Amino acid sequence: MLVNRRSGLLVVGGVVLALTSGGVAHAQRVSLSPQIGLYVPTKAMYDVATTSDIYKLEAGLSFGARVGLWFGRRIGIDLSGNYVPTTFKLESGGTSLSSQKARLFTGAGQVVLFLIPASSPLSLYVNGGVGVVSRGGVAFTSEAGTTDVSGVFGGGAALRLGPIGLHVGADLFAYTAQYQGTTAAAQQLRQLDVQLHLGLGVPFGG
Repeated sequence: MLVNRRSGLLVVGGVVLALTSGGVAHAQRVSLSPQIGLYVPTKAMYDVATTSDIYKLEAGLSFGARVGLWFGRRIGIDLSGNYVPTTFKLESGGTSLSSQKARLFTGAGQVVLFLIPASSPLSLYVNGGVGVVSRGGVAFTSEAGTTDVSGVFGGGAALRLGPIGLHVGADLFAYTAQYQGTTAAAQQLRQLDVQLHLGLGVPFGG
């Protein structure tokens, strides 16, 4: 378990380092953006032995921040991290039987391409890169692989309000999660989780 966590973090850390190596020195603009949002898992973590029982991670509010390094009007690097307090719930026939506290951390390093330049009053962008999804809390004490490396893809829009930028967007985390429960065989499930985000970008350098 610890090896999986470390290897996942090392992979993402290496990609982030490669993206940002020398980036701050050459960036024309640097911004910090506190943000809130909603994290929405799109699939149940696993089905237990009885086909009518399903464990699933519920959607939850997210709290985080993004750092942007911009290299002109159309290209940038985006580094983000979010904390998501949520619950891991057992349902049977649509009825909730039990729930446990869970928490998520998501992080990502992405390249951003502006379809409408960032210098415009209203800009549009797409982004893609690599991320990590880490799970913890009572629900994941000993039964789950807690860290998975993920591909991340998304897009959004930004509105300039003087020196401050308001941005809204969505990132799709696509990864394979593993779960070993007491009443279920080990499973590898393809997860497609959506991170919605709203934030205010404040320039502080560059």
